Amino acid sequence: MLTQEKYIRSVKGRKIKTQKLFVKILRFINSVILIKIKKTPEKVQDYIYLTICRRSDFDMVLASIYSLFKNSSILPNRIVIVSDGTWNPQEGVLYFKKHGADVDCVNWDECAFYYKESCPSLTKWAQGHIWGKKMSAILYFSENSRVLFSDPDILWYNTPLTNDEFCNTKLKLSIDNSHNYDDEFIKAYNYEKLYATTEPINCGVVYIRGGLALLSEDALRCIDYEAEHCGKFAEQTVFAIMDFYYNNRWSMEQITSEISDLLKSFFSKTIFYDNMIARHYLWRLKWIYWKDFTKMRLK
Repeated sequence: MLTQEKYIRSVKGRKIKTQKLFVKILRFINSVILIKIKKTPEKVQDYIYLTICRRSDFDMVLASIYSLFKNSSILPNRIVIVSDGTWNPQEGVLYFKKHGADVDCVNWDECAFYYKESCPSLTKWAQGHIWGKKMSAILYFSENSRVLFSDPDILWYNTPLTNDEFCNTKLKLSIDNSHNYDDEFIKAYNYEKLYATTEPINCGVVYIRGGLALLSEDALRCIDYEAEHCGKFAEQTVFAIMDFYYNNRWSMEQITSEISDLLKSFFSKTIFYDNMIARHYLWRLKWIYWKDFTKMRLK
């Protein structure tokens, strides 16, 4: 499997301009041909579909929601989009409404300041970095609800969980193509056991129910550290620590973060498995994201 480190070395200076051009063209095409979310009330279950984004990624969030509503047999009764601070909630509501999506939009600080007393380090982390904003949003909405969190660069190909999993699962995570954590935290707290796991954690997709109470002392210690020294893949490090306790993951074939097709030609077949639920289109895979989404719309 091609790791992210190898990817960065391979892609540098190769095909980048062409891939960016593909992205621009496909984003334009999908903006001109209006995307409409088709509602199916009989498929709705009691859970929140949650994401956080910047203003420039509205179209990706829309594409991700479209893919879920097109391909999942279990749909959320509420969609929540958290602003990273680059847009106001009313702007988001109006954008998605014209595409047939009824969404609730909130500012990141509503989530972060909920923890001002119970976990001040989380609030401070969110004030300083997007990973803290993402972490606080996921925990905040999962305090009293079932939450399926999805990064904007996720496309859905099937139902995320079974009915039984929706009802009984506290935490389920996806797998990364390599170990990507905050190395400085690991050094500071001798937490090298994160590198020893055979299935590294990716938090592009998270199913969670239980909020802050789910976090172990080690996970809370990591949040304390990140509030002062936020590093790379910080929120992913917290979830990886949580995974030691809950030990529940989608397989790589179910929610794939593979990147082995990123240097192939535009007309080459992209990664797909018969049992694939979703794909996380990491890094420079956005040209494949838009290619696959355009094909999905044509089906």
